[in-house]
Amino acid sequence: MMRILVFVILGLALSGAAWGQAQPLVRAEVKPESVIVGEAAELTVTVLVPTWFTRPVVYPSFELANAMTRLPADSSFSIRERVGNESWSGIVRTYQVYPLMGASYRMAGQTMNVTFANPGSDPISVDVEVPEVVLRGVVPAGAESLDPYIAGRSFELVLEVEGAPDQLKAGDAMVLTYRAELEGLPAIFLPPLAPDIEFEGVSVYADVPDVEDGAVARRSEKVTLVFEAGGEFSIPGLELSFWNTESQSLETVTADGLVVSVVGPPAASTVEEDSTGPRWQWIVGMALGATALLIISWRGVPALLRRNRDAAERRKQTEGFAFKQLMGALGSSDNPAAYRALLVWVERLEPRMSARQFATRYGDGALAEAITALSASVYADAETPLDLRQFRRQLAVARKRYLAGGAEERALQLPPLNP
Repeated sequence: MMRILVFVILGLALSGAAWGQAQPLVRAEVKPESVIVGEAAELTVTVLVPTWFTRPVVYPSFELANAMTRLPADSSFSIRERVGNESWSGIVRTYQVYPLMGASYRMAGQTMNVTFANPGSDPISVDVEVPEVVLRGVVPAGAESLDPYIAGRSFELVLEVEGAPDQLKAGDAMVLTYRAELEGLPAIFLPPLAPDIEFEGVSVYADVPDVEDGAVARRSEKVTLVFEAGGEFSIPGLELSFWNTESQSLETVTADGLVVSVVGPPAASTVEEDSTGPRWQWIVGMALGATALLIISWRGVPALLRRNRDAAERRKQTEGFAFKQLMGALGSSDNPAAYRALLVWVERLEPRMSARQFATRYGDGALAEAITALSASVYADAETPLDLRQFRRQLAVARKRYLAGGAEERALQLPPLNP
């Protein structure tokens, strides 16, 4: 009996020594190895140990420049697998990787920390390198000219109108909602939607874009029109082309605009008067400006307040104001607010330019990675590391480069209070 016990103890000791010398096994594969830009490839990482895990495996982020990596819910599960003559414990985890541009993506040099039991001794903790894998993002033939690049199984554009466009009169408001729905790609691929709307006698107020990810990515932008004068106004619709990944063809989708008639006096003409006409009244008015201000009736006060209010609203529509809002959101570490502010600011810089296009044209790989990480932190299920302070510096440098390149300032100029 004593001899059997000695053999058992010796066997456990030898097994413990063998386990202490064994290293975790790590496999990585990506399927398919080539995908259309914007579609997801699956990166599957398998780690095996000879005993059992005593702590959760610490995985790398697998973040790549100009790509977006996500960890879906319920993406990990346990397995048992025979290695030689032994049964090893393992964990399989699957990521989704979305290439954002046509390029080869090499995932190499990333390590993961694995801790597993070593019977008869302390647990073993070791850093193991993940095998290299390569993924290729491909822009389909025929879609190279798409700008912005949009691809998916289906794409829909809608223009919704709140109010009664056939019963408008001066002083009424109408709310337009431009909405896009894309199946098959993340919402980061959806560009700014609302076109430039500028009519004489109409004030335009744009809300912050609403972006939603999921099986169907959605982006909606609300624009409120306040008709201060009567007339007929043509509201523009939308037209965008996209690559249909199911039919493998280029398609164009539209959302029809509309024409509204507003009852009321037309906006005052801005055509310059003839010198023999009422221009002399302007000159006299300037000469007697001080006296005129003293005899303004109480009805002039609301008009002045309205001008100040309109001036403040115009200031909020400038690129500079939007950039300050973005910097403030990044400073407060509010990632969802920062992402919404980023979309607004880029649109103020240049309508119909996406944040990804801005980073590609005026930033560098680090800025593109930061924008991707910010988007992932809002929509992905896993935490994404992001240095907000560094991100602010990168944005400031790219903005300076954009403005120095001769880009037109899109901020609205404020009119003088006393013309």
